[in-house]
Amino acid sequence: MLESFVRPAIRRYEETDGVAVLQLSQKYASWDSTPTEADIQGFRSSEPDFFLVAELNRRIVGFVCGRESKNVPDEVLRKWKATKVGSVEVLAVEEKYRRRGIGTQLLDTLFQAFTKRGIDTVTLSMPAEEIGAKKLYDKLGFETRGYFLKKKL
Repeated sequence: MLESFVRPAIRRYEETDGVAVLQLSQKYASWDSTPTEADIQGFRSSEPDFFLVAELNRRIVGFVCGRESKNVPDEVLRKWKATKVGSVEVLAVEEKYRRRGIGTQLLDTLFQAFTKRGIDTVTLSMPAEEIGAKKLYDKLGFETRGYFLKKKL
């Protein structure tokens, strides 16, 4: 069977995935700072149920890390009609494996884990230039709530 038609296995991050995930995050997931090994270990230790990898032919081709948002003010929960809020912290898929549903698979699996924990609302932020990612998030039902702007003086 051709690799392009094989769906990856989505599973929880394991310690042995560290090097591959770090390489993916440094190449595809960095925004304003380059992720470090400590960042990856922090994701693993803080929310292991929300740290997932996509494995294809014994190779990590993508990952997602989520987190339960603590200390969300009651006023915000009421306004959002939310019970608990989670966030997508990092999503990365190797470039040659994009547009094959891997990002959707990772996010759907993360959303299932969120739901099991009682999380009913999800937030994320992303670089504006990531047009492909924005299309994915729109397709999955995310709505734009604001803009983060910067200006060099």
